[in-house]
Amino acid sequence: MRRNGLWKKLTALGLAASMVLAMSACGKKETPAETPAETPATTEGESTSEGSEAPSGEGKTKISFWSPFSGGDGDIMTAMVDEFNAQSDTTEVEFMIFKSEEYYTKLLAAITSDSAPTLAISHATRIKEYVTDGLLEPLDELAATTNVDWTEFTETLQQASQVDGTHYCMPLDTHLLLMHFNVDEFDKLGLLEADGTVQVPRGEEEFFKFFEGIRDQLEAGRMPLSGTSMNGLPMYLWYTLLTQYGGDVCDESGTTATLNTEENKKALSVIMRMVDEEIWPKNQKNGAELFTGNIAVATINGDWAVPTFEGTDGLNFVSMPFPQLTDKDSVYADSHTMVLPVNKNKTDAERASAMEFMTWMTDHTEMWAQAGHIPSKTAMIESDAFKELPYRSLYAESAKYAKTFPQICGVAGLTEMSYRELASMIAGEQDVETTANNMQEEFQKILDSYNK
Repeated sequence: MRRNGLWKKLTALGLAASMVLAMSACGKKETPAETPAETPATTEGESTSEGSEAPSGEGKTKISFWSPFSGGDGDIMTAMVDEFNAQSDTTEVEFMIFKSEEYYTKLLAAITSDSAPTLAISHATRIKEYVTDGLLEPLDELAATTNVDWTEFTETLQQASQVDGTHYCMPLDTHLLLMHFNVDEFDKLGLLEADGTVQVPRGEEEFFKFFEGIRDQLEAGRMPLSGTSMNGLPMYLWYTLLTQYGGDVCDESGTTATLNTEENKKALSVIMRMVDEEIWPKNQKNGAELFTGNIAVATINGDWAVPTFEGTDGLNFVSMPFPQLTDKDSVYADSHTMVLPVNKNKTDAERASAMEFMTWMTDHTEMWAQAGHIPSKTAMIESDAFKELPYRSLYAESAKYAKTFPQICGVAGLTEMSYRELASMIAGEQDVETTANNMQEEFQKILDSYNK
């Protein structure tokens, strides 16, 4: 295991609090925190480490479980842990929640010092990096003891949970980019369907015609679309458009960046057209607040924002799949997964209890779906319990064409780079051509550093 190399990377980062959770990152660098309600699994406010308050059980194997979940999703996860503890005769889970901006730095530091938790949450896009550095235990042998059937997971997650044919994580969900609409406003605009949904016509020009029509009907000071102008939101939008136009960030080998391409320039141009035509005005500090405050009649945000919107008094909204601007279905996504970090002090009994817990969690994701996420197993998506939750079934089909970053090392650097370059472009500091060239050059350097 290449711990010496990883420790040097951590030292270079300084274990700084400024290095934060990136939804789609898997690698050495951490990235700036996203605006509340526009970052998966985080909400506004400071959250300190806290544990489940389930009563201790005598004779149970105690295991530790770390996560970056705070606010409403933290409450849901805590309730799930409590329910498991109440049902299990063999295992007691001690659940710890950390601030999202500190989580991955703390987790990596714990792994290097053999003080890692028994199991932890990791985004699927980090798995390749962690496996490459020897930081995760394989799951297949343990999974066989609880009769895990990997084919029960969605096809996308079956692939995301493996590195070179071996499973290293157990997915809890798919979370992805959506578009949310103020039902009352779209009813006034005459754009609400009979079933209470909003259907944006397919195609680039149709998309712009639809939102230009809305823009022209709104009074001064209001906008068709909101979405925070920096950090995660522009990246989610950019990758959605890039893949809809048939592009991606690198070739299949993961060695050559493919960002100085017509596909990327098209995706960047569409973003700037949205900004320049004031369909999605720039300089938005918090797109979610513009939506809940009825300044914007629709917003670009992830499924993780659904609980925030549900908790907003007087907001009548519907969450829908992100519009498709081409004939290729695609939308940016990631997955919260459970992993076993390497720790030489971990016992076989703790490993067995961790697998019992992970199996139970994936069998009860109807509870986790309350956080807005799409369950990881097909049967749960098709269950009555999931279908009874508002909005979820409307966008669950998106999971079938959800697109994560390729399974490569260097995704964390890609994330940080895209945050910076997209923010500069949206602010008007550089044009599309410069942005594409910068992205190509910077990401190629990142890939080269991993493929020497």
